[in-house]
Amino acid sequence: MNEFKKLGLDDDVLKVVKEFGFEYPTEVQEKTIPMILKGDNVIAQSATGTGKTLAFLAGILQTIEPKKEIQAIIITPTRELANQIYEETIKLAKYKKLNACVVYGGVSIINQRTALKKAQIVITTPGRFIDHINRRNIENLDATKIIVLDEADRMCDMGFYDDITKIIDKAKNRKQILLFSATITRDVTKLERKYMHNSKRVVVDFYVDPSKLKQEFYVVKSNEKISLLIDIILQKIEQKAIIFCNTRSTVDLIEQNLNANGIKALKLHGGMEQKKRSNIIDRYQKEKSAILVSTDVSARGIHIDDLDFIYNFDLPKDRNQYIHRIGRTARAGKDGKAISFLHKEEVREFLQMAKKFDFIIEEQKLPDFKIINIVKPLRTRQPKDNYTKSSYTRNRSSFARNRGGRGDREVEVKTLKFNDLDKFEKEQKEFRKKRVSHLKKHVQKRKINKYSKR
Repeated sequence: MNEFKKLGLDDDVLKVVKEFGFEYPTEVQEKTIPMILKGDNVIAQSATGTGKTLAFLAGILQTIEPKKEIQAIIITPTRELANQIYEETIKLAKYKKLNACVVYGGVSIINQRTALKKAQIVITTPGRFIDHINRRNIENLDATKIIVLDEADRMCDMGFYDDITKIIDKAKNRKQILLFSATITRDVTKLERKYMHNSKRVVVDFYVDPSKLKQEFYVVKSNEKISLLIDIILQKIEQKAIIFCNTRSTVDLIEQNLNANGIKALKLHGGMEQKKRSNIIDRYQKEKSAILVSTDVSARGIHIDDLDFIYNFDLPKDRNQYIHRIGRTARAGKDGKAISFLHKEEVREFLQMAKKFDFIIEEQKLPDFKIINIVKPLRTRQPKDNYTKSSYTRNRSSFARNRGGRGDREVEVKTLKFNDLDKFEKEQKEFRKKRVSHLKKHVQKRKINKYSKR
C-alpha cells in the first residue's frame, strides 16, 4: 500500500486499492500515474494484462469535480471493453461523489441520453458517441479536461480514426490526452503529432512470464484442425480456455462441434446481440472451467485471471495480435499454455515472428486422433431450379428498390455433415461459377434487347 501512496494517490482511491488487495503497482501504473497527476500528455505502449485500466482511472479520478458536466471521456474499441472499464470506474469511485455512464451501440439510446446529462465520466465506443453528438444529446464538451484513448491501435485498425479526431476536436478546452496502445502504428503517430505535443512516452515490457508460459504449435491439414482440437481438449476436460478464430463463421462452426462432442463451449462474436454477448461473458467469468470460442475484437473486453489455455485455431493476421492473445494466460505467477494450429505455408512466417519476440515455441508431433464428422450450419444459396417459396423468398425492402437489386433473401438454415471440408468448398466454387455465368448471360441479353429496340 505504501508503494501506491508514493505515487500520489489520494485516500479515497487508496481505500479501494486496499480493498482490491493490490500491494504493489505494476510497471505501467508506477510509470504513468505520476505523469497523469502532473497533467502531462501520456503515450503508454503496453500489452493486455499490464494494469493500464487502473493506471488511467486512478489518475483521472483525482482531477474530476462533482459537477454535472462531462469532464473525462474514455474511448474504447469494443462494447465489452467499455463495460469492463465502466465496472472498474464504479468500484474505484466508491468513496467519491461522481457519476459515470457507459455508451455504446446495440442498446437503447434513450437511457443513454438521460445518463449523459448526469455523468462526469463517459466510457464509450467512438461510433455511438458521435451518434449522440449528431443527435444533439450532447450540447458541448467545453468542460471536458481529459480524453483517454484505450487500445488506440485497435480502434484505428477498425476504422475509427476519423471519429476519434472529431471527438477530440469537439473538446476544445481539453488539457490532457492519455493514449494506451499495444503498438505504435502510423495512425497512432498521426494522433500524437496532431494533438499530443510534448507528450511523455512509456514503454512496458511484455507482461507474461516466459518461464510460466509454454508455447506449442502443430502443423495440421485444414480439414483435420477441429478433430485435433477436440482430441487435445478431451485430454484435460477441466480447463478454462479461449479459442481464437479470425471469422464469425469459424466461431459458429467450432462451438457447434465442441458441444456436439461433449465439450461445453460458449461462443462470442460481433454478429450476436449485445444482451446475449453480455450474458455469455458473465457466464464465462463465473465458470471455473469453460471453453470460450471468440474472435479477437469480441474478446478484447474480457478480463480473466485464471486462464489455463489459449488456442489459436486461426493465426492472427497481425503479428502483434498474437501477443494480445497469449498475454491472457500465465499471469500473476501462474502457469499457462498457448497452442497454435498451422498450415504448412504458415510455419515460416510464424517462426520469424517467434524469433522477433524471442519466444521459444516448440513444434509438436501430431498424435493419433480420431477424425470426426464435421457438423456445419450453413446458409446455402441453392441453384435457381431448386428455389422454393419457403426456402427462398424475396424481401422487397426500400433498400433493395433503391439499389435496384433483388433485395435480401431469407434462406433456410440446413445442418450438413462433411467428412471432408474440401468437398464442400469445391461444390461452392462450382455453384459460384454457374451463378456468375448466368449473370453474365443475363446482362448480355439485356444489352442486346436494349440495342434492338433502338
